[in-house]
Amino acid sequence: MAVSRTRKKRKNQTRPTPMWEGRTVVAAGEGAAAGGPSSRSLEVGKRAAESDRVWFDMHPSASVRVREALPGEHDHQSFRPEPLAPNEKVAVVVVQVTPGRRTRIPFQVITTPTASVRISRQQLEEVRAEWESSDQTPLMTNSRGQAVDALAMFRRVMTRDA
Repeated sequence: MAVSRTRKKRKNQTRPTPMWEGRTVVAAGEGAAAGGPSSRSLEVGKRAAESDRVWFDMHPSASVRVREALPGEHDHQSFRPEPLAPNEKVAVVVVQVTPGRRTRIPFQVITTPTASVRISRQQLEEVRAEWESSDQTPLMTNSRGQAVDALAMFRRVMTRDA
């Protein structure tokens, strides 16, 4: 006879909640001195997340958004050691795995005629086409420095929460 056991959820757990910032998973409360994001980076990340939330609310059937990175959202180190030129911009692919669960992936550097020109709609569509033809397994680094597949991790969380 099999005995069924149920797990009780402990109250007032002090485990920090992981936060997504750029390509790194860090625990809430970790500052720049501890290897986490700066308060400026967190603020930019919040603005980007809110912008993406609004966009996906307006486009409920979409699962992918491609946009230009906000100033300070992603740095050149996602692509190369030397800084980007003033006319180079980062295109970001935002993947919504399920409503409310998104990841932002710096995907490509786009060159514009001048620093003040934004990435064109046509260039963003080209980035989308390249993303869709890629293997779509964006690697991210967790707080322990381990490479993780962001989409696979989101899908595991999604199925665990279901």
